[in-house]
Amino acid sequence: MKKMLALTLAGTMVLSMPALAATSPTADSYSTVASSSTSSVSAVTASSVSQSVAKAAAEENKTVGEYMNNAVTEVPGLEKVFPLGQGGHVIINGVPSNQTFSVLKPTRGNVDSAKKYAVSLSGTVLNVAQVKASITGFNTARVNFYLKGIKSGQNIKVYQLVDGEWVELNIVEIREDHVVVDMTSLGTLAFMEIPVVEAAAE
Repeated sequence: MKKMLALTLAGTMVLSMPALAATSPTADSYSTVASSSTSSVSAVTASSVSQSVAKAAAEENKTVGEYMNNAVTEVPGLEKVFPLGQGGHVIINGVPSNQTFSVLKPTRGNVDSAKKYAVSLSGTVLNVAQVKASITGFNTARVNFYLKGIKSGQNIKVYQLVDGEWVELNIVEIREDHVVVDMTSLGTLAFMEIPVVEAAAE
């Protein structure tokens, strides 16, 4: 009999506890305030982050997408642009590193200069970008650039603007959407497609 009474009381307590918790003004107020506070904090944080990213992008004259992806997809003076980016893992002086080269917008003057040089080669400018990094004074930097839209076998050339002249850089590899280039200094690069001139048959 005692056992039966104890079980009945225990069952009544279990069934009544959720009802007490649900009707408790303290519990309701706390959960409402907590969830409201969390939502507000999340919204403020997201807003702050998006504003700071937008500001940083604007300072580099980039869209938010370009800034977030370390890329240049729109270039002043170029109608058709092959998106250019860099994802890190630059090989410095023959040693793999965690270095990323920043891909920034070029000046309009450098774009016009690249276009003029491309015409002299009967070529087409695919993209022009200013390349910067936190590292300086390296002998060689092997850089894997993402160049969306190119195919293996295309005759892609990369030139660097040095003292007002376009100097051809060594290309290590061309594969789908990628051009691997050896650089000896930072600066403005122009990616071009140059037609292959076949030797005349004798």
